[in-house]
Amino acid sequence: MTNKTNGFRDSSLYVGLLLSLITMCCLGIVFAVKDFTADSIRQADIEKQNSAFRHLLNGVKFDNNPSAECYLANGFGSAEKKVYVARSKDQVTAYVVYYDVTGGYSTPFSMVAGVGADGIINYVDVVEFNETPGLGDKILRRTGNYLDSFTGTGLSNRRFDVKKDGGDFDYFTGATVTPRAVVRSTRAMLERIGTLDLGSLKKCEAEK
Repeated sequence: MTNKTNGFRDSSLYVGLLLSLITMCCLGIVFAVKDFTADSIRQADIEKQNSAFRHLLNGVKFDNNPSAECYLANGFGSAEKKVYVARSKDQVTAYVVYYDVTGGYSTPFSMVAGVGADGIINYVDVVEFNETPGLGDKILRRTGNYLDSFTGTGLSNRRFDVKKDGGDFDYFTGATVTPRAVVRSTRAMLERIGTLDLGSLKKCEAEK
């Protein structure tokens, strides 16, 4: 019997079964750790996103989780864009919206804005950029403070065009194209926000 047992242990079948058992145990540990940490990772991601929202909303109060109230809306570019809703005591206080800039040198490129429920911009920034280096890239925050000129502005208190075209926004000497595109596209974004009907929008699939 002992010889048979030792023979089985030396066989390739035994080795295969042992390796399979070890593999299953390792996979079990991996999945257990993954399940254990999944909620923590998810919560960390939510907090990271909400921290970004707080920066974009620049002082607007909210007591909900905007990352969980995400809608898809047309009118902010060539495709549906994400719109996040901030609420305080169940009342909408602001939106975080992604929108396309068109009409530039190498547009479209993508921007994001935090906009109060009153239609006033709190903060704007560039998300993806492909304009001409040395000209269009002057709007980027790493190269200047041009985008700060949008803070506190809305359709009610500014003419959204560059001064060269009779508006209230500056442009760069020798580089009017990109500022004009940013200003006009931001105006279109504000106009669209003013017509949003959240009840008619579908929620973001990954964030239901």
